[in-house]
Amino acid sequence: MAPAPESLDGRRFWLAAAALAGITLLAYLPAFRAGFVWDDDSFLTMNPLIKAPDGLHRFWFTTQAMDYWPVTSSTLWLEWRLWGMNAAGYHATNVALHLVEVVMLWAILRRLAIPGAWLAALLFAVHPVNVESVTWVAQRKNLVAMLFYLASIYLFLRTRWSASTVTKLPKGARSPLDGAGQTRRGRRVPPGLWYGLSLFAFALAMLSKGSVAPLPLVLLGIIAWRRQLTLRDGLLIAPFFILGGALAAVNVWFQTHGSAVIIRTVTFWERLLDAGAVVWFYLFKALWPTRLIFVYPQWNVQPGNLLWWLPLLGAAGLTVGLAFLARRHASGRAAFFSWAYFCVMLIPVMGFADIAFMEYSLVANHYQHLAIIGVVALAAAGWSGWREKNRGLATAAAAVVVGVLFALTWRQNQTYRDLETLYRTTLEENPDSWVAQGNLGSLLAGTGRLPEAIPHFVAALRIKPDYPQARVSLGSALATTGHLPEALAQFEEAVRIRPNFAEGHYNLGLALSAVGRRDEALAEFEQAVRFKPDSALAQYHLGLALAGAGRLEDATAHLAEAVRLQPNFAEAQNDLGVALAQAGRTTEAAGHFAAALQINPDNARARANLEAIRRSAAPNP
Repeated sequence: MAPAPESLDGRRFWLAAAALAGITLLAYLPAFRAGFVWDDDSFLTMNPLIKAPDGLHRFWFTTQAMDYWPVTSSTLWLEWRLWGMNAAGYHATNVALHLVEVVMLWAILRRLAIPGAWLAALLFAVHPVNVESVTWVAQRKNLVAMLFYLASIYLFLRTRWSASTVTKLPKGARSPLDGAGQTRRGRRVPPGLWYGLSLFAFALAMLSKGSVAPLPLVLLGIIAWRRQLTLRDGLLIAPFFILGGALAAVNVWFQTHGSAVIIRTVTFWERLLDAGAVVWFYLFKALWPTRLIFVYPQWNVQPGNLLWWLPLLGAAGLTVGLAFLARRHASGRAAFFSWAYFCVMLIPVMGFADIAFMEYSLVANHYQHLAIIGVVALAAAGWSGWREKNRGLATAAAAVVVGVLFALTWRQNQTYRDLETLYRTTLEENPDSWVAQGNLGSLLAGTGRLPEAIPHFVAALRIKPDYPQARVSLGSALATTGHLPEALAQFEEAVRIRPNFAEGHYNLGLALSAVGRRDEALAEFEQAVRFKPDSALAQYHLGLALAGAGRLEDATAHLAEAVRLQPNFAEAQNDLGVALAQAGRTTEAAGHFAAALQINPDNARARANLEAIRRSAAPNP
């Protein structure tokens, strides 16, 4: 199945690389028909920084973005100008990145003289757990970070400071140390160039997504794989640790700054037990990738239950056992390094630090995108040894495994066809996913299918009664169907659960206005604007409420802010004109009525208002 290293010189090397890319492309053909799914709106399609002409500056030099991943955001900013709302363009880029990374992984494993490197790269290419990283547009951050992560490792392998390899290369394979410090044409390269480029690539990886922070440990492991570690190696890797720590701190600050949402409330012991279970969960999915779903059931870790200690004790025992074997057997050494790599790359997602998605599930398929390399590399190396003893059977087995993984990846890609498919597929396997229930309900309500939507809101609240978004969504559905008292109760409960929930205050204000409680409604709109000042709708309705209370100057200010935030908001343009006309500023009012008509020529109110101003301005006959 995998060409022998000695057969991959010149043209055959590129044929093997093309074969890798071709098989990967075939496996991901369904991705080109996928749409935008969860988080693609906030990360891309409705992200004002993506659409802003100065978005690049704001991603790199301000704190306006949700996360400080400016490299990833820059790729999407550029692509927005190419593809706009055409999802296929973004999916094509994601697949292209995955193709490049598959070939890069193969190149790295070859330089490390890992047996079966080509098969390892192929297994990574078609493994279905990677579908979430490739076919979900918002996971562009995973792919861009992986690209520079692999580039950093490859460049580091070209330095002359990791010399004295102890790994025996296959016959004819080029040593990872050959040519260190010089180009293929023999020209000398400054000793620190590859090292500096490796450090720079790591910085770009960290600026794409912080999950690559354990890279310095990986580099130490690479050195240890090839020779004895020394104090000088620690000094060599120290800049990577410093850079990674600094940028990780920046990431944490961005993710927590200004956020009042508590993702999880757990003790240290619960986090530790989480970590032990996480390793086994991902290992199982890597070895048996069936029933892969978007949102897995949330775990209820109980430190008082002995069963929850078994995964942690098992992981610790396996680590000690493999370390013992590594001192005595070559196979044990390979297994230990693969296991160590797998665990190290899972550290950022073990639950010691909270990630937003962990509010819904502690585990996710895209979390092991980097870690699974350790599993496929060990599997391919073991297969390579078997192939030496029984070439035919081993080749047939590899073909079957790759074929099964290919089919699973093809099928998994169908899950991301559209949001409704994603949520329904998730609920088939995990009906207690309150976020999938609530989001599916919102999707159905948004397309006018309220009778279908309401049961999903009810189900979400049955599972999680303190889910404010579902209460607002249910309240909006009830208000639309004429059940205002029940809707008011849902909105009031939503803001009680989360007092700073702007959308809850806004909808409560609308409901209070509908039942004639205008003073209370005004107070709710003020709260909505306080917590979300960039909401054009909240500014608009606050302006209307202030105008109704006779506070024209304040009303004008908020209506003008609504127009500034959303210039194509025809109703806000018209009502701002009304407020200005009432204040005697008829010339300005006429301009806003005209703007409303330009946005919507069928706006009868704006047309009547503009004609009234023109008549009043005309001289009497």
